[in-house]
Amino acid sequence: MNKTAKQTLALASIFQSTALVHQLASTGKCDSHTNRASLNSIVSESDSVDEIFTSPEDLKIGFDSLKFLFEKKSIDMHNVMLYATALINLEKKLMKKPDLLNQISNEISLINKQEFFDIHHSNSIARLAELYKNTLGSLNPTIMVRGEQIYLTNRHTANHIRALLLAGIRAVSLWKSQGGKTWHLLLNKKKTLQYVKSLAN
Repeated sequence: MNKTAKQTLALASIFQSTALVHQLASTGKCDSHTNRASLNSIVSESDSVDEIFTSPEDLKIGFDSLKFLFEKKSIDMHNVMLYATALINLEKKLMKKPDLLNQISNEISLINKQEFFDIHHSNSIARLAELYKNTLGSLNPTIMVRGEQIYLTNRHTANHIRALLLAGIRAVSLWKSQGGKTWHLLLNKKKTLQYVKSLAN
């Protein structure tokens, strides 16, 4: 798989995380399969996006989001795009904070070593949420998630949202490692869309 294809996979991973966040904030639920794939990406020891996401189904929500964004430009994608842009900016700030990077790396290593809860268990999600809150949550401006108060004030849903934002930061890091840049979102739409359609099939 060439660099552009890997870059597109990583971009789909970013938008999958933010689309799942939007689903949770709006409905209290999100797609199960892609949610598992995105949460798994946080604890994956691989730095290759095609090894982390091994099937097109793992990134279905991400692919759908990119197609929707680039083809239809629906207002429904506004929050998804807003969160993605915020994550890209947040990751840039994180890279300048080696102490926070070490804290994230160490905690994820500890989570990986635990044998009693898998990454999708509510206890693991709460732990990831706390990690996000104590590290990325300390950087300004913080990401303001919009949605229904009944879901945003639910502790488990709020934890789940933070865990997926952490998955989004992981995705941004993968995207940038493949040469991804913010201006690609504006100028590479046609090329990205072609790859999305080829990779999603």
